[in-house]
Amino acid sequence: MNIKDLEEKINKNEIDEAIYIIEQIAERKIEKSVPFLIEQLESTNNHLLRNAIAIALSDIGDEEAVDPIIRLLKHPKTKGFRGTLLAALEPFDYSRYLDTLVDFMCEGNFEVSRKALLLIEAMGKDMLVETRQKCVAKVRAEIERLQDKIDFLSESLDVLEEE
Repeated sequence: MNIKDLEEKINKNEIDEAIYIIEQIAERKIEKSVPFLIEQLESTNNHLLRNAIAIALSDIGDEEAVDPIIRLLKHPKTKGFRGTLLAALEPFDYSRYLDTLVDFMCEGNFEVSRKALLLIEAMGKDMLVETRQKCVAKVRAEIERLQDKIDFLSESLDVLEEE
């Protein structure tokens, strides 16, 4: 298993074979593959390949993967495919991105919001007081925004149900 084989499979769009090689790289924790994996992680539009790479980077455990994973989480091309990217963050120190995780907790779909909450919960008492306060304020603001929307929709329902 070498990077040239993987690159060839990716270039030929042989995704299943590429994923197999990626899994082998992760199993063997081949750290010298990290720069190439990060490059492919950021450049691919194939969510299956991207997920396999993210998990491989997570398994290898190189902290260099955190920033690219966070950038991808924020990128529109990953909408609908962010759960695995969030899962890939688990072994890393993602504490400087708690604000981003709160955003995903508030705005993400079911899987993304729950996964973001689990990552936040895993921080536990390690979260700085100031950071915790900012997160609490953000969640309270989201609750208020949603309450305003519920009030508006309730009024709209009243209008629509009038005979």
